[in-house]
Amino acid sequence: MENLELNLLASTLRTEHWEKIKNFITPQMFPKEWRSIAQAITEAHLKYDNIELLDAKTVHAVHGMMFPAMPDSKGDEANELITSLCSVPEMDDNLAYDYAKKFWQRSMAKQIGEKAVQFWVGDDENAFSDIAKLMDRVTNNSMEGHETFTIVHESFDELVESNNKPPEFLFGVPSMEEHLPGMNRADFGVIFARPEVGKTSFCAHLVAQYLAQGKKVHYWANEELAKKVKLRITTAFFDIDKYTLLENRHDYKSTYDDVIGNNLVVIDSVGTDITEINSFTTLNKPDVIFIDQLDKVKIGGDFGRGDERLKELYVMGRELGKRNDCLVWAVSQANYEAHQREIIDFSMMDNSRTGKAGEADVILGIGKGLGVDDNTRFLTISKNKVNGWHGTAHAFLNIATGKYYV
Repeated sequence: MENLELNLLASTLRTEHWEKIKNFITPQMFPKEWRSIAQAITEAHLKYDNIELLDAKTVHAVHGMMFPAMPDSKGDEANELITSLCSVPEMDDNLAYDYAKKFWQRSMAKQIGEKAVQFWVGDDENAFSDIAKLMDRVTNNSMEGHETFTIVHESFDELVESNNKPPEFLFGVPSMEEHLPGMNRADFGVIFARPEVGKTSFCAHLVAQYLAQGKKVHYWANEELAKKVKLRITTAFFDIDKYTLLENRHDYKSTYDDVIGNNLVVIDSVGTDITEINSFTTLNKPDVIFIDQLDKVKIGGDFGRGDERLKELYVMGRELGKRNDCLVWAVSQANYEAHQREIIDFSMMDNSRTGKAGEADVILGIGKGLGVDDNTRFLTISKNKVNGWHGTAHAFLNIATGKYYV
């Protein structure tokens, strides 16, 4: 065994140090012949939490209880290793932690290499996504981050301040911002309406707003032709109609290239699987994602009913934002109950009254009443875990530019 592994494992005999590193140094990281000993040390700390420093006798006893069927030759080898481990001089706390950090980095490098080999031989087509996650953890020193969880360590002051920051992603509709100013990273929002009411136009409005804030946006278009969506976003950004844009294209090209060209990715995504969206997001790191429409995205698995499939799809949509630290907007249809209605709530979402709605932080329904001016829209928040406000804001849609205004 190398000196690094020997000194690190020896340092875990002391309960105080083991407590500091137990969440990111695991027995599986050690060479095969040492894993049973690392497991025994972990078990001993869990069983005998009143012992400040494990001795050879305790580790021998716990190891014997955990692995009673180990062959004699392997058992003798383990006993010799435990004895030598317990004879290693104690080291300084800071030095021990540095050993643990170095060991963790080497373990991550090994995992990255193994993932790269799996991709090379064709065993794992999603390996690049996994490699990107591992690289992120190494780059950010996220030693306590795992595939499914990350421990929150904020102090009281940090925790309070983090929840009192102004929203990062504004709506750009003053009547809405009076009540719900905007959204933040890891939020999951749903925009829904009847056909031809203005779902995609509202998305184009939001994308234009985010681009003006300097954000990177990905737009997955699996309903309307992607290049048409991109044009609507462009007219909303410049707040002009497509004919004016055509006639004066030279006036706008430089800004388009600098802002839209560098920060907006529109993807024509018919038949795309949710895992593909997750992989693309992990690799390209947008600030905001729009999935129009999420209901049409493919997902693996066997589902007895359509609403079960949709619920799982929306669970994964929510996880998409949390895992990648970005805002996610899903677009969905409203059912016939919402037809020619001004105020529509999440019970009117197509194909699911609860499953889809249960995963969202904010649900925004766009209504258009019978006999109401063609440009008037009613933006109703029927679910809001961001600040708790529920209600309706009035706005107008400039159909030619795709811009919402008051």
